Amino acid sequence: MREKLKDRALCLLFLLGLFAMALLFWLLPKEDFSEKEKRYLEQSPELSWESLSSGDYGKKAEKYMADHLPFRDFFVGLAANADRLMGLQVTKDIYVGESGRLYEAPCREDEAATGEHMEYINAFAQKLGRDVDFMLVPSAGYMMQQDIKGLKNPYMDDELIAAAYALAGENVGCIDLLEAFAAADRGRLYYRTDHHWTGYGAWLAYREYMASLGRESRAEADYSLSYIPGFYGTTYSRSCLWQYPPEDMEVWDDGGSYRVSFSDREGEFDSLFFPERLEETDKYSYWLDGNHPLVRIQNLDPEAEGSLLVIRDSYSNCLGCFLAGSYKTVVLADLRYYKEPLSELYRQEGFDQVLIAYSIGNFLTDNNFVWLE
Repeated sequence: MREKLKDRALCLLFLLGLFAMALLFWLLPKEDFSEKEKRYLEQSPELSWESLSSGDYGKKAEKYMADHLPFRDFFVGLAANADRLMGLQVTKDIYVGESGRLYEAPCREDEAATGEHMEYINAFAQKLGRDVDFMLVPSAGYMMQQDIKGLKNPYMDDELIAAAYALAGENVGCIDLLEAFAAADRGRLYYRTDHHWTGYGAWLAYREYMASLGRESRAEADYSLSYIPGFYGTTYSRSCLWQYPPEDMEVWDDGGSYRVSFSDREGEFDSLFFPERLEETDKYSYWLDGNHPLVRIQNLDPEAEGSLLVIRDSYSNCLGCFLAGSYKTVVLADLRYYKEPLSELYRQEGFDQVLIAYSIGNFLTDNNFVWLE
């Protein structure tokens, strides 16, 4: 009799739990954006005969319910930590290092994508009729492999970068960052909770690029360093390991005077840094206001010379701030948003140098090289 009462009590508690969760689902306000995961949540789908018959409504409704589950942050964090307790090395495609650093999973070889993207780059250089510089940035996981114990799928960034550089045409000059990064303080190259490089990593890349041109770069001592606390990056957001502490964002300021403008935002701005972005979730957009189709930086130093066109991903939000100190004009073009012919922009402005700079992960997965014309 006691066993039956116990079973009934457990069933009743289970049903009450389901009822409570359903009630909370309908009563609690729905958020549009997840601050922790840094993404927009699924919105309530519209019911129609077409969406219902195609199955689209059911798929969207399932995503909507999953995104707005009561106490969702707690449950996804619990699941991620359960993976760690079970000895799993990776959670949500994020590797957890012995030091507590979070790394994106290794990039996988994609010969077709590498060949296709290099064809676009070679064709672009030929169309311009001049030399174009090309820089691929290794991942944090590759540079810090020793921090990831028992790594079953090793990082192959050196091989992936070598494969791309081997396909570079005679008008494409390749910038090797691997040697300089290997000799540097690796713990300073990348953030603990983000896939992007730090100011130190971007400065090293800037230094290597200037050296490849036979030009002097600004020394580390030429910058004043400050630190912005409370930074969480995208690897933290994807990992759902909410117990990890934030870190400081290192800011390098050369003290120069600049004028910055954007193709999709009105006005001109007198700084490379945008403090208002620190009030938002993505604090990395502090550098050059984040991602824009076209960013133009004018160095107001009367002795500044030269112009540079950078075709880039988000790593150059930071890199562009260093390059700005060595040119009169730097223009950053992001192929994800800028769809006009860059060859026409080049002919209009006659840039002294052209640099294509991508992280190895973005290089392999970005489908926008088709716009490189």
